[in-house]
Amino acid sequence: MLTIKKVLRGVKYRSAQDLSGLRIRDIADDSRKIKRAGLFVAVRGHDTDGYKFIGQAVKKRAAAIISDRDFKAPKSIKKIIVKDARSALPLIADNFYDHPSERLKTVGITGTNGKTTITYLLESIIAAAKKVSGVIGTINYRIRGKELPAINTTPGPLQLQSLLSLMLKNKARYAIIEVSSHSLDQDRVARVSFDVAVFTNITKEHLDYHKTMKNYFLAKAKLFKKLKYRGVAVLNNDDKMSAPLRRLIRNKVLTYGIVKRSDILAKDIKLSIDSSEFTVSTPKGSFRIKTDLIGRHNISNILASVAAAAALGIRPDVIKKGIESFRSVPGRLESIDPSNPFRIFVDYAHTEDALYNVLSLLKDVVRNGRIITVFGCGGDRDRTKRPLMGRVACKFSDHVVVTSDNPRLEDPLSIISEIEKGVKGTFTNYDIVPDRRSAIKKALALAGKGDVVVIAGKGHEKYQIIKDKKMPFDDCKVARELLA
Repeated sequence: MLTIKKVLRGVKYRSAQDLSGLRIRDIADDSRKIKRAGLFVAVRGHDTDGYKFIGQAVKKRAAAIISDRDFKAPKSIKKIIVKDARSALPLIADNFYDHPSERLKTVGITGTNGKTTITYLLESIIAAAKKVSGVIGTINYRIRGKELPAINTTPGPLQLQSLLSLMLKNKARYAIIEVSSHSLDQDRVARVSFDVAVFTNITKEHLDYHKTMKNYFLAKAKLFKKLKYRGVAVLNNDDKMSAPLRRLIRNKVLTYGIVKRSDILAKDIKLSIDSSEFTVSTPKGSFRIKTDLIGRHNISNILASVAAAAALGIRPDVIKKGIESFRSVPGRLESIDPSNPFRIFVDYAHTEDALYNVLSLLKDVVRNGRIITVFGCGGDRDRTKRPLMGRVACKFSDHVVVTSDNPRLEDPLSIISEIEKGVKGTFTNYDIVPDRRSAIKKALALAGKGDVVVIAGKGHEKYQIIKDKKMPFDDCKVARELLA
């Protein structure tokens, strides 16, 4: 248990009560998770307001409640008033868990695409170095072989600091974190300090939230202000936004790239549908890599991992071993039943750029077959990318089956009609099958020997969001069932 004075160190607050003897066993910003002798922080969220649940925290006998508005409570419960509970929460969480990011080697990865793959690669490299790491990302949270479900790509400040503390308790010395633009904008990582910050790229995404590409970029840029004094920024030199980002960074910068001259550079690239092979040139020498990951976008992800690992002081031979021993990321060009006469890949591609990366790669390596693509777009999300994704799908596929993704509260046919605006009158190589299972079935029925079927958009997800319900749906499982 910690004294409230330690928990509130650095926080401006007022209280009419004596707090000197108050000790805190636990903290929650969700009233349902309050424990006896716990501290409840009533935070105003985007969808809910913690102030409305103070009564529930009182009933659960919280020791103290922090709010940015006065409230009624028994004298036995300490009332603490702050200017903004939402802004105070990251500092309170960091104090309570004793500043875990300062005691870990922490890597943050931001960008539209590639974050998840890079976390898996770095995890494998650190394992090859015989060290322990923890991962916080889109698919799950992983600590020493244990997997926890991921609610958000980057969790809120309380859960984030709790996970970092749990990593230390499990003897991890490295933390690898996917840092989303939402989390940066909402200050979820406000009190996390980073040894390495990686920027992958920026393409159209999340404009329903950020409104403009400038806002989206500035949100991503916030990560690099959180670097430790000797921290290193790793930038994708092939992305045009790296140049303006570099001008904002005061720390050491390592660049990586395939096209532009960079500190970490890929040369002599050989691509196939089963593997990629290339030479990595670094300031400490060159080495050849052969990997099961396919495509130029994955070579870029590997280069980012090489640069981040080098920034952490890991030797080139260990980096090579970690990359070559890694096999695949769930739902990222995941191959389904390779023994089939045609190939099937499930991929998370849900942006124009990600879909282009996957399909343009296959266009290059598929010699004697057709590319058949199944895809849709999510509801209640950025609508501007819908016609763009339709155009990319039809341009780089021989046939496209347009279907539902996660329609959420939108009408699936309305989403599909917006996709169709990008292809109608220009392309005819597509069908519309709104039911996703039926769409996958149609694509598999169309496929023949040597063809490739790409099921895009949902990747690792095990559900489909229809209205406000999550219905069980796994693209990989459905494909295997239909094959059987």
